[in-house]
Amino acid sequence: MLSRYRFTNVYRAADRVSQYLIRDVIYAGPQDPDEVVFRVLLCKIFKRIDTWELLARYLGASPSWAGYSFSAYARILGEAIRRGEPVYSAAYIMPTPPFGERRKHENHLRLLEHVMDGGLPAKVAAAGNLRAVYELLLSLPSIGPFLAYQYAVDLAYSPVTGADESQFVVAGPGALDGISKCFTDTGGLTAAERYRVDARTLPAITSPGSA
Repeated sequence: MLSRYRFTNVYRAADRVSQYLIRDVIYAGPQDPDEVVFRVLLCKIFKRIDTWELLARYLGASPSWAGYSFSAYARILGEAIRRGEPVYSAAYIMPTPPFGERRKHENHLRLLEHVMDGGLPAKVAAAGNLRAVYELLLSLPSIGPFLAYQYAVDLAYSPVTGADESQFVVAGPGALDGISKCFTDTGGLTAAERYRVDARTLPAITSPGSA
């Protein structure tokens, strides 16, 4: 089984892209909120290590808000697409933000500009917990509950916010599917509550193998 199939890491931070994000994106550069938030969101919107490294190679340095240019970033990504190189990961479904550009990647670059010009980094730094960070991200165009939570956790790995991923959870489609397979009766608990089963709630949940 272990040699034939792929399995999800028990800890999210242990997966390959998260490790790269932490080591080579979050802590590899200036640590002020503007730069960290820009790097995290740019990296995770495309969610491909190859895309981050492509930008760094053609820019001659790691992507940064201080050196950002829409035309340069759009050209580098557009040329890669024309060469047949994927710039997005297939892991997430990424809706196109409504910013009026012709190509999807160009609209995502405009989304980043919207985020930065709207002062999101300072708001994330002032947020007291993960739910507050999540709600800030959820208010952005084309960002739904699943992506907002993923990005909130990514930002929680950084020094920008004191938020912690144990504070709040949004169940994604895979988690909901897994819960439905594990339990026939969830005792009326919400998806988030099912993650926090303790001695008081455990008797209310019946597993498929229970009597």
